[in-house]
Amino acid sequence: MARVNTLVKGGRVVRRDGTRVEDIAVKDGKIVAVGDPEAMPDAEEVIDAKGLHVIPGVIDPHIHLQTFKDPFEINVLTESRSFAAGGVTTAIPMLQKGDVSFREYAPWAIDVVKKNSMVDMAFSAVIGTEEQIADIPFMVREYGICSFKLFMAYTEDEAKVFGIIAVDDGLLYEGFKKVRDMTAEGYPCLAMVHAENMEIIHREKKRLIAEGRNDLKAWTDARPDFCEEECLRRAFFFIEELGSRLYVVHLTIGKGVDLVREMHRRGVDIIAETCPHYLTYTKHDHDKIGLLGKVNPPLRDTWDQEKLWEGLQDGTINNLGADHSTIVPLEMKLANDVWDAIPGFPMTGCILPVMLHVGVHTGRLTFERLVELTSYNVAKAYGLLPRKGDIAPGYDADIVLVDLEKVRHVTPEIWHSAANWSLYDGWDLKGWPVRTMVRGVTVVLDGEIVGSQEHGQYIPRDIQKKPAA
Repeated sequence: MARVNTLVKGGRVVRRDGTRVEDIAVKDGKIVAVGDPEAMPDAEEVIDAKGLHVIPGVIDPHIHLQTFKDPFEINVLTESRSFAAGGVTTAIPMLQKGDVSFREYAPWAIDVVKKNSMVDMAFSAVIGTEEQIADIPFMVREYGICSFKLFMAYTEDEAKVFGIIAVDDGLLYEGFKKVRDMTAEGYPCLAMVHAENMEIIHREKKRLIAEGRNDLKAWTDARPDFCEEECLRRAFFFIEELGSRLYVVHLTIGKGVDLVREMHRRGVDIIAETCPHYLTYTKHDHDKIGLLGKVNPPLRDTWDQEKLWEGLQDGTINNLGADHSTIVPLEMKLANDVWDAIPGFPMTGCILPVMLHVGVHTGRLTFERLVELTSYNVAKAYGLLPRKGDIAPGYDADIVLVDLEKVRHVTPEIWHSAANWSLYDGWDLKGWPVRTMVRGVTVVLDGEIVGSQEHGQYIPRDIQKKPAA
């Protein structure tokens, strides 16, 4: 084999099917060989990974870069650094602009990624109008945008804050049909839903405000679990009737785990995601995080949390996402009461270190299962195989070196985010990425940003020539 650019030597390579000490050869941004050191070619650069674990870069499928303080182009600039610092090499933010035509908006956003992102990005699109749904085939064929989020939530005051248009059942059904039709053409398309019944939630909010409630648990009580369950059941019914494909973002309720499991038994193509915050905090944690913990859907009870862990372990929940948003200073996040505080938090950079700490080191997840949840499964669901999601010949050299024993005391500076806070400030997390490589180029080393802000590429998703493994 000809001389390569980089050789990652002596690390414990972690894939979904096992962990082995292997070398990785990289040339022109691609992995060209993985295996026995004796079979590896000479390299211009040798990276000593002895004593470290080597994993495929994390792929975050659930990111919002168009809410609150800064515009999209600024958030791509700041937050892509944060993503890379946390071992994330591919991000899939939502294009979210109310009733805008994505025919004009998508090419502008793609250009922003090429100029401002340190990591690679694909896109999902938040759709809420008949025109946007009609444009789904155009977005798929022209820009390779293959995932479409429909909100069964956000009306009245909350819709104004987020600039989101919630869909009625007719539009939901039409969106699901369009996705089904594009999938039939061979594109890796999926519909995504945020499932909350706002008609009930608005009434509950008014009642609790009138009662003078002002705590984190009040936010959960205003958005009871059956509001999520009802929307899930409705969406699943449509998907089953249509024979379409659905991705559930941020599953929070234990009953939802059982419901997804039942859909799988019936052969319905449901992919479920949950987020680190639902695995680490509950509605009872007001004394720990106060109004920082406000999020939609809300933090749930301890029983729900245990069911989410069960779902991750048995394969009912197969993806982890961050729901990264609210990239604002701490004083903007907080307010005098829970009803006025901004929901959400920056989370993408936290995924890997938090899940190593609370998942791998506690024995709740194997390292192999965590890699599957954060990389391979996301790539499979979003049509990024066989380019992203694994360490194997032909894949992009998105490689993260992890020191599983490294402990860091969390301060806001660690995340390199424009937000000067996180849910995990003050924690001592065990297990950290110490080198992040995007297409063979080191962009973060020992927690310091060393890469170019123009390194990221836009990744369109194309027709799948054959079913993903």
